[in-house]
Amino acid sequence: MNTLATYIHHIDPVLMDIPGTPLAIRWYGLAYVGGFILGYFVLLWLSKRRLYTIEPAKLGDFITTVCIFGVLMGGRLGEFFFYWLPEHGWSGFCNDPLWVLRVWEGGMASHGGIIAVLLVALWYCRRNKLSLPAVTDGLAIVCTIGIFFGRVANFINGELYGRIASATNSIAMKFPQEYFSLPAATQIQAKVALDHTMGAPIETFVRCDASGAPTESYFDLFMRLNRENDTFRETLGQFLNPRYPSQLFEALGEGLIIFIVLIALRLGWKNAPAGIFSALFCFMYAAARISTECFREPDADTWHGITRGQYLSFAVVALGIAFLIPAIRHLKTQKK
Repeated sequence: MNTLATYIHHIDPVLMDIPGTPLAIRWYGLAYVGGFILGYFVLLWLSKRRLYTIEPAKLGDFITTVCIFGVLMGGRLGEFFFYWLPEHGWSGFCNDPLWVLRVWEGGMASHGGIIAVLLVALWYCRRNKLSLPAVTDGLAIVCTIGIFFGRVANFINGELYGRIASATNSIAMKFPQEYFSLPAATQIQAKVALDHTMGAPIETFVRCDASGAPTESYFDLFMRLNRENDTFRETLGQFLNPRYPSQLFEALGEGLIIFIVLIALRLGWKNAPAGIFSALFCFMYAAARISTECFREPDADTWHGITRGQYLSFAVVALGIAFLIPAIRHLKTQKK
């Protein structure tokens, strides 16, 4: 059977470098920008059809506030408190306090984003005397667009890869970042083989500036050689395990499918009670996250086999119940 198990991930996370600067346009950043823009236009489309509570003229400022203080700051702080800090501790933060600002390196927790977006929406509703469930209903629909693009960007970056799969699995592939989590003995064996393949220690291929100072880290060097040198990549692949492309499972389950369901319901259920779409999002997202985590390599310690992403999803279920109860009461009132 022809499988992808021999495919070694080597997509460049940088779309293009900006000439004359150390800056670059990355797929990860474009994913967030694309999610914000498409989310705005979907909400604008719904608002013009009186299917969203915020007026079209005020929508731009609202989305900008949600994007900056909810999605970006909340997602990054969620990654810091839920994942990075438990692994590295406060001593790690003291050694590298600027990590939290380097968002271009990846690392955004969707659960943190959900919490922060909810807080921003609560502040906005109190300031403008709007219904919180009515406001979050629209956000619940369009945030799935950002989740979809974000997970695709995770795949492009080759990060947050899946668990080990059978070599005969038709969708399994290998991710070079696994090298840095291999047992020390295996890393040494791989390093010797790679040095032999390249004809010299791979460190000698590091890029330097005019003064001879390195301009890329060992990680960046390693990943660049994997992308640019077929022989290097083939040698590395001998030490890697075939894994599920779980990022794509999450993109579909947590993003695209939920968006299709919610937007279809919103268009067909014009007098839906406020909060019903927020509740549905919470339940569907939690179910999708718990399911897809079964294929994703845990990026934090597990608790009795339950990953951190899974047990955080139970809090999302509780949030969904909080939205569902008043929505059901409203439905009963409508029937009376």
